[in-house]
Amino acid sequence: MDTSPPGRALTDSNSSDPGAEAAASRPSTGASFSGAAPGMARNGAGVRRPAARSLAARWLARLAAHRAALLVLALGLAATLGADVTLTRLAAAKDQERFDNVVAQSSEQITGRLDTYRAVLRAGAGLFAARPEPVTQAEFRAFADRLDLPGVYPGIQGLGFSLRTPDRGGPATQRLLAQMGVPGLTLRTAAAPGEEVHAIVFLEPLDRRNQTALGFDMFADPVRRAAMAEARDTGRAVMSGKVRLVQEITGGAQAGFLLYQPVYRGGAVPPDVASRRERLQGFVYAPFRADDLLAGIFRGQPHPRLDFAIYDGPVTPENLLHRSFSGSEAELARRASHTTRRTLRLADRNWTLVFYARPDFELGSSRGLIWPFIVGGLVATLLVAAATARETRARRAAEQEVAARQALEDQRQLLIAELNHRVKNTLSAVQAIAAQTIGRDGDPRAARAAFEARLLALSHAHDLLTRERWQGAQLMELAALELAPYRRGRNVVIEGPATSLSPDQCVALAMALHELTTNAAKYGALSTAAGALSLTWTHQSAASGGTLELLWRERGGPPVAKPSRRGFGLRLIEQGVARQLRAEVEVLFQPEGLACRIVLPLAAVT
Repeated sequence: MDTSPPGRALTDSNSSDPGAEAAASRPSTGASFSGAAPGMARNGAGVRRPAARSLAARWLARLAAHRAALLVLALGLAATLGADVTLTRLAAAKDQERFDNVVAQSSEQITGRLDTYRAVLRAGAGLFAARPEPVTQAEFRAFADRLDLPGVYPGIQGLGFSLRTPDRGGPATQRLLAQMGVPGLTLRTAAAPGEEVHAIVFLEPLDRRNQTALGFDMFADPVRRAAMAEARDTGRAVMSGKVRLVQEITGGAQAGFLLYQPVYRGGAVPPDVASRRERLQGFVYAPFRADDLLAGIFRGQPHPRLDFAIYDGPVTPENLLHRSFSGSEAELARRASHTTRRTLRLADRNWTLVFYARPDFELGSSRGLIWPFIVGGLVATLLVAAATARETRARRAAEQEVAARQALEDQRQLLIAELNHRVKNTLSAVQAIAAQTIGRDGDPRAARAAFEARLLALSHAHDLLTRERWQGAQLMELAALELAPYRRGRNVVIEGPATSLSPDQCVALAMALHELTTNAAKYGALSTAAGALSLTWTHQSAASGGTLELLWRERGGPPVAKPSRRGFGLRLIEQGVARQLRAEVEVLFQPEGLACRIVLPLAAVT
């Protein structure tokens, strides 16, 4: 392809297009007229009859000849479709079962851990029941140290004892506190006159957080009081609702709750409510930070398959205790393949757990085996149908052999012509690169390096689709690769919005750009140092759909004249690109430089 001498523009002197010339020399068969109307034929008496009747008869004959194969195909497709539906249902049921099992395991882990903590509280209550005299702080600390709370029971904030004061902090209370080893403990209460005061006297481990809770009257808080009163009246461990722990003295506060185990004078649980209220000594209790607790429960799981949120009662924002994920729960619910709610009854308290399947949960799904099975079924169906139709195909093979050979010969000639043309253009481009490199770079080593780099850029243009495995390519990358050998020290502009091409579009435009680039290097703007080249493209919107418009414009090269004949390169752009991409192609041989405009539908471009 060239634009220099008029007789050589976009022409190869030795690369005519045999396929195109052969097609041009054949008589046309699609527009003949012999006196009959189109779509009509004459019988011997000159009476017209519709050609469609003969066509329908031929189709019926073909269907009759292949009825056995068609029956096998229909039955095979029906069986494959039925298997698809059945396997899909079985896979969905299996996935649901897996999801339910993981949910059950997670729920059991939470229940089991809290049951363990209830056992710890019962052991603490036993410490008080076994002693007729008050338990001292040192004894309680030794008991807590033996339990090794941080190591054995991760997630628990501490283990404490709340004393039911005999006289709301009066002299009797102070004497009792002295016997328990905490003399002078300051009680902090907001209780109204006449109400009971339950002060925290022990809390281990006695770190900075827990020290702030000593002396606090938990019975004055409505949420804590409700749980303590229920534990007192039932004799069982009871969990409180959602609270803010007194220990939250720094940033990063978490939702909290408490677990209460009543302690009665005499040790045993009294037989009735009145006796239990009268003989209540206090509560062994444990405060929990919800996030720390749940992190401790699920610590060590290398591949968690669920995300979950825990609510104290109904699912409302104010009842949220913990969630294992960040971001919007609504968005998580939308993306999750499985979700469910479970209600856990824990120490006379209802927790609502909402579970969501994580993306890696799908890795264990058997649904991935359905498609291979379906493909196998379809392949088997097609093979059986093909075997059934083999005899029919054999009868038709003789008729098709001549036509197939002719088509292959035409295709071979076209491929030979295209290969011959591409090799010549490539060699011409290489020659131009070599000439420019040697002429510009005085140092032989530098010239060689530049020459090899430009050859590599040209090679990339031809390898782009192969490297991308025929998944398409970006127009910007395609253009840059084609023009890479000529951009150094030249006024070459490539501009346009991001545009992803399909494989067909990429191949066609790569060939067109290669022809234009080779022509410009041999005869156009890229053949002179003063030449300038611009390749731009835009997206245009229209009522019938958008289009992609590419504009190749050369300036500053040798004068351009319209060629005397159309060469293979020009036919490739004007006919091949137009036909393959349903594009509008216009090549202008302007004196100041060649210009090419290609407009193709935008519906297939993203």
